Amino acid sequence: MNTFKNKGLRQRSIKLFYLSLMLMVLLGSVAIPSSEAMGDANGTGGSGMDRIESTVTASTYQPNTNFVPANVLDGIWGEDSEAQLSRWSASGQGQWLQFDLGKEQTVTSVNIAFLNARERLSSFEILASNSADFRSPTVVLKKQFSRQLKPDDSILQTYVLDQPMKSRYLRLVGYGNNAGGSSGNWNSIMEVELYGGKVPDPDLKVVPVSTAEQLQKALDQVTPGTVIELKSGNYEQNGPFVVKDKQGTANSPIRITAVNPGQAVITGNSYMHIENSSYIEVSGLAFRNGIGDAKGTESLIKRGLGHRARTGVHPGVQLQSSSRVSIIGNTFALNETGQPYAFKAGSGQVWCLLDVKNSCRYGGSSYDPNGKIYNGPTPFEDPKLVTDNGTHRHYIRVEGTGSHNRIAYNDIGPKKGFGAVVINDGEGHSGKYISRHDMIEYNYFHGIGPRVTNGLEAIRVGLSSTSLSSGNITVQYNLFDGFNGEDEVISVKSSDNIIRYNTILNSYGGIVSRHGNRNSFYGNYIIGDGKSSGRSGFRIYGNDHKIYNNYMEGLTDKIIRLDGGSHDGGPDGSENPIVRWGGSNEQSARLNDLPADQRTEVLRGHWRQYNVQIYNNTIVDVGNNTTTFNLGGRTYQPVGTKIYNNLISSNAGTVFNETNAVIQAPSNERPVYAGNLVEGTAQISNNPVVNDSVTKQPLKLVRCKDDGLFRLSANSPAIDAAVSPYTASDDMDGELRNIPDVGADEYAPWNANRNRPLTAGDVGPGALTKK
Repeated sequence: MNTFKNKGLRQRSIKLFYLSLMLMVLLGSVAIPSSEAMGDANGTGGSGMDRIESTVTASTYQPNTNFVPANVLDGIWGEDSEAQLSRWSASGQGQWLQFDLGKEQTVTSVNIAFLNARERLSSFEILASNSADFRSPTVVLKKQFSRQLKPDDSILQTYVLDQPMKSRYLRLVGYGNNAGGSSGNWNSIMEVELYGGKVPDPDLKVVPVSTAEQLQKALDQVTPGTVIELKSGNYEQNGPFVVKDKQGTANSPIRITAVNPGQAVITGNSYMHIENSSYIEVSGLAFRNGIGDAKGTESLIKRGLGHRARTGVHPGVQLQSSSRVSIIGNTFALNETGQPYAFKAGSGQVWCLLDVKNSCRYGGSSYDPNGKIYNGPTPFEDPKLVTDNGTHRHYIRVEGTGSHNRIAYNDIGPKKGFGAVVINDGEGHSGKYISRHDMIEYNYFHGIGPRVTNGLEAIRVGLSSTSLSSGNITVQYNLFDGFNGEDEVISVKSSDNIIRYNTILNSYGGIVSRHGNRNSFYGNYIIGDGKSSGRSGFRIYGNDHKIYNNYMEGLTDKIIRLDGGSHDGGPDGSENPIVRWGGSNEQSARLNDLPADQRTEVLRGHWRQYNVQIYNNTIVDVGNNTTTFNLGGRTYQPVGTKIYNNLISSNAGTVFNETNAVIQAPSNERPVYAGNLVEGTAQISNNPVVNDSVTKQPLKLVRCKDDGLFRLSANSPAIDAAVSPYTASDDMDGELRNIPDVGADEYAPWNANRNRPLTAGDVGPGALTKK
């Protein structure tokens, strides 16, 4: 059995410990390998770290199991099944382990062995208090995710506290993990060790640069554990700054960072290109570069990457087949001058160059400087004109088959030009796979628009050709403020992803699972003003998606929409299904037997929805006479939709609208409604069968002063009214549901730690420095 006893110690060199501490010093409190590097478990090692003994209690533990809190102090942890049984497990946001140190002591570092640490990231923070009730706690380790482990890393990870303080009690608070579905609610820990004493300072290799030439030279020569510090100023060369074939490590990453955040500016013909590299961090930079010109290929050609050239469409950052790269705390407001865009006006198609006066010309499929001059308004002056074509330019590109990359705490915008803002295109239209297990979080998207017909998403995860590939990507805690691009704010085109805890404020469009299967959407806030058109919630295609615990207010356009499919891939959700299409002239083929071009074309279709579960959502203040739930359309109608325990307040349109094809569908294919509560003057349904299954009644909601959301009052009929089997185990605040309520909010007026819609202060570089 692969276990580790407290009195035992695996030996590593003190040099490895010093190198591992680099990441802690540079990034704040993050993981380093394990306690054995700190000296022996009895505090007699050379580093001066002392083991602190404690007792442990917990908020709760998994019912009907032996996964009790005492297991985290028994010295047993590992990756075999027997060791993993010795753990504490509890489901729900905010569940905790509490350690009693016996007297006031100062803990400086903590070792934690998370369950399944190689496959998933666990979210947690650590608080300290001299009071057992933790009424006035101090955060000593900021909320963060556990480290993604390589094969040779120890499961027992070490975290150095941000602000150690002398206290009697320590509380480790868990916020679930990034696994899909209900698995993401669990907090599971096999072992915890507490240490006091001074953490030794590591030797750092810092390379200061102040010119573009120095920066590229440093990138060419960089080794693991190096910090390249950019002094304030502009950095430009003929082509991107290239990081190629550079491998940092978890203990000794490579950092490219600004001495003064936001004052080291990537400009002109340059951007950042990272290829076949790992454990790289790019932080604190300001990306202001232009769209590029013919000279912008030189730095790529010198390094054998001429085939990667993107003349005319330079991004800010491009990752190519790289893993564990962090793009964190940067600002992206690229110079869009000269980027072509098109719209229909007058007698035909008009092409213009962004921010170039008198550049508009009538033309065909591309910009022609010699074309007939157009002097009329553009979409920037007339909102009735909508961009319908242009040069695709993306601010952040993730391509190839990497994994575990992180795009976090960036300020992104404004962006006026064509092209999705952040993309994961994987292998592109010629391939099937995308970068996996990536994290996109705490970013601030703003100033994006004006409207386009298609091609200006804020985040696009995958392509049609990669849609059946499992991305296992998490998009969370991002703020989209006043987005005005296309009707897909977040566009999911791959499988097995998690979209959670994002806030979309007064933005055109909504969250769309355009392609793929088994995606989970929960805990998101989508809020409009009840008047502006085009504000929607979810549009879904494919199989086995889950939509729950979302709060939607003031939306004006078909709030949850399953409009059938032009193609039918069957219910199994495999990567090589038999697909039907064509309606009355129906064709069918096994997907991977089709020629590549036809395979891609089939994947671009709207695929029929199977077994989509929509439950425990709150939808209030529906506007613009829109319908709330929209089922049916196209050729193949949705099958097996489950709509349970949703809370709807609407004075507009119809709540549950079905097409005739759905109304007439066989009973085994029809949607199932149960536990939904409705109030308002809106018609319940256009289908008498659905009308009979839903009763209107006052829901007795109240507008809360602290977060501005509609929540349940003490006498709401939604309390304890949810029905099985589709109920969420916790609510939008992360609170466990005992006897579940209807809607996203479980009634708990005593809860002072409610989740709330994000504000600009919660995201972007400023929020990173606060943490």
